[in-house]
Amino acid sequence: MARFFGKPWLPLPQTSVPIQQVAIIGAGIAGASLAQELALAGLDILIFEQTLVPATGASGNLAGNCLPIIDQRPDNPYAQWHWLAWQHAVHWWQQQPNREQLGQLTGAAKWSTHAKTQAGWQAWASRYEDSLVQWMDALPLPHQPAGLWFPQGGSFYPRRIVQHLLTHSNIQLYTQTLISQLAHTGQYWQLSSSQGLFQADAVIIASGAQTSLTFPEWGSLLQLNKGQVSHLPATAWNSPPEFALSYGGYVATTPDGITCIGASFEQQAPLGLTDSAHLHNLALLNQAYPNALSSDTLPTQGHSAYRANTYDHLPLVGPVVDIEPYQAAIRARCHQPDTITDTSAHLLPQLWMSIGHGSHGLTSAFLAAQLIRQQLLNQPTELSLTLQQAVHPARAIFRQCCYPK
Repeated sequence: MARFFGKPWLPLPQTSVPIQQVAIIGAGIAGASLAQELALAGLDILIFEQTLVPATGASGNLAGNCLPIIDQRPDNPYAQWHWLAWQHAVHWWQQQPNREQLGQLTGAAKWSTHAKTQAGWQAWASRYEDSLVQWMDALPLPHQPAGLWFPQGGSFYPRRIVQHLLTHSNIQLYTQTLISQLAHTGQYWQLSSSQGLFQADAVIIASGAQTSLTFPEWGSLLQLNKGQVSHLPATAWNSPPEFALSYGGYVATTPDGITCIGASFEQQAPLGLTDSAHLHNLALLNQAYPNALSSDTLPTQGHSAYRANTYDHLPLVGPVVDIEPYQAAIRARCHQPDTITDTSAHLLPQLWMSIGHGSHGLTSAFLAAQLIRQQLLNQPTELSLTLQQAVHPARAIFRQCCYPK
């Protein structure tokens, strides 16, 4: 049995078998948020991470900003997803008893050096309550730029958040464990790994930039871009920032006095810190915030990682189709998709994914975890059908099959 979205080529299965044990592949922010979400629902979680410790990739930054994406198209799924994702992440943080150790949502400032952009942002902010966003003619910074103030914005600490998410007693973490193969026996999934065989009722792929290692056909749909963040000590500033900043680049504060500034966006670049990326980050800051730094000394510390993006900058969240038979079923109807009547037979049993969050995983992962929990357990979903289909993984396969480059 399957429920259908408004687009019948994006089916969502109804769970027909009991689900108790779930395997999650990847222990970054996407996998860890899923682990906590499902553990709190009473499920037993196995989570596999190929590296020595969790949160070493894009989730390994010391700090990152918790802010919404500004999009002036209110009915656009991209705008809706990222706005709701930010609100959901803020709500999650507010519910954590040790939230001060996981981030500081004490406000964030955002501005642009382009007058046209500023005017658009001012109109955008007028749609929302002041408790969410305010336009200010002079932000509380020494150079007093006009811009947006987000009272509930701020900085998250990704490494700490991932560690916190994995502390539930229902979660078993396996590090240095690469899942090499999945096979469904007809009753459960069997996972082959470097540490032996495991089994689970359901599997969720949340491996980010490492997806290609086990699932090359899905990994090929992701665009990997290197992002480098530079670390600055408090002594590098004339006046150390007291809240998060966003200006084309960003500044995120940490509890240790280090500020993270970023970030570079480098296509097909090898990982590793480079002076050119540090210079890029400094240039963005100096252009938007003159005289912020006490010297031009080049940073020597930072973090670099690949960010896995999709073609439309929305994540792939939901059930997974068996690609070859799915493509065979839709190929003849690419130009008449409304005549596609049933693709549910091509859904793999209890296989899900949450990948392709790009540079927005700090907010997007929490909403994705809630959606998968609701779909997996056949619970009422809070997101509209439009948003569920906007992030459905099969949309990327449909596009690849019907509208190849």
